[in-house]
Amino acid sequence: MRDRAAERHQGAGERPDAVPGVRVPAPRPVARAAAPTVVVADTRDVLALPGAQTFVLTPAETLRLADARTEAARADFVAAHFLARLCAARRTGGSPLGVVLLQRCPDCGGPHGRPRVAARGGGPVPEISLSYAGGVVAAAAADHPVGIDVERLPRRGVPGRDIRTLRRFLTPGEAGRIRGSPAPADALLRTWARKEALVKATGAGLPAMAGLDLSDLPCGPSAPGRPYRIRVPGSPGPHELTDLTDVPPGVTGAVAVAVPEVPYHPCSPAASGTRSLRSPGPDEPIDTLSDQGDTS
Repeated sequence: MRDRAAERHQGAGERPDAVPGVRVPAPRPVARAAAPTVVVADTRDVLALPGAQTFVLTPAETLRLADARTEAARADFVAAHFLARLCAARRTGGSPLGVVLLQRCPDCGGPHGRPRVAARGGGPVPEISLSYAGGVVAAAAADHPVGIDVERLPRRGVPGRDIRTLRRFLTPGEAGRIRGSPAPADALLRTWARKEALVKATGAGLPAMAGLDLSDLPCGPSAPGRPYRIRVPGSPGPHELTDLTDVPPGVTGAVAVAVPEVPYHPCSPAASGTRSLRSPGPDEPIDTLSDQGDTS
């Protein structure tokens, strides 16, 4: 069933992503560029946007939503999938309500796996990625394959058994670096987020994590505007990997985007400077979308 509040907004000629207290830059086409449009947000803030309701989901997404075990998990699912639509619409200049997301596993044919935007009208179709973790959602859209991941840090440190559980996804160098880190919980989750972002960008799947060694990267976040240039085994070209630094407390994440094979300069544009969406103060609007990737 369509959300009547969203219909009223559309009938009045307002953007479906415009609500009091939330400022969203007007969607418009952007120049082709490697830098993705990235948004990190609290689930509750995304669901406050008109149109962020279950009616935007496809039948396949609705079936997956029904498998969520808790109300919080269902809220994260809806918010992340709407946010991905919002990012895609920002790249094309359309409405998030007109974006259809498709997911189909290349192995089993199930309604999961790497999401993509359904082609409509013959215009450019952005690549997308989404992630969610305990009340925080993230999405990215780009002109080239992109992957994003967010993880919520545990309140306590990481015991050795947790590293053993994930060891099939870690190289010996990564495991050793995590154990020797003064903040092993942060190091583990940052390494995991980096690897998952890269794997999502390549579409290689979780088993590929074991062959991806990031032990040479520092445990701390990357500097704004200084992405890591990574070559993923089996991938035809390099990827730029950037840690998400402007995220809610207790959250870590990363975004990776495939880039053309061009001479690398350490200050080349990348997915840095992303802006999170948080609850505003009494007089502070929320900017739901970063300007990342907008060059027009």
